[in-house]
Amino acid sequence: MKRKSSNYKTPDAGGWMNKCDDLFLARYRGKPCIICGATQGTDYDRIVPSCGHHLIFKGSCRQYRYEPNNIVPLCPYHHSHYAPDISPHSIVNTMAQKRFAEFVKRKHPIQYKWWQQHELYAKKPFDKSWTYREMYEMLGGETESKTGKLSDMKPKNHAKKIKEILDENNGNNRNTR
Repeated sequence: MKRKSSNYKTPDAGGWMNKCDDLFLARYRGKPCIICGATQGTDYDRIVPSCGHHLIFKGSCRQYRYEPNNIVPLCPYHHSHYAPDISPHSIVNTMAQKRFAEFVKRKHPIQYKWWQQHELYAKKPFDKSWTYREMYEMLGGETESKTGKLSDMKPKNHAKKIKEILDENNGNNRNTR
């Protein structure tokens, strides 16, 4: 597995992007899958929680990478490349991808409409109106610099913040059952 960047030297360094993704997507871990309702599943014999799927691919659209309307929770099976029936990533059946879009259109029409309206911007250049370090703070992350230099800024108490979000998710999941 590819190791995630831990570079924080510049405001848009890969380490900041990874921490932003982690902080944002923690809000969707363990949420019920929009297709089957499962909150976890297996991946190579490991039990893993459901996760957030970006409707507009995050790699081609930085502008909507942290937009809640762009995320739907999916269990590991329905987020898999090998799900033959319905999955946005299926490589074994292209109809599975079409069925996923039709499912979102039918069951989540407001989110589907947002997806279709904003997909036009997916590959357009981003105006860099924010950096990943700024987004990390907007998402509720804390930063610190031991020297006072911006180039020495690093995330502070990241694991604690993720745990708080996951604990809140678990409390909300219990309240909706």
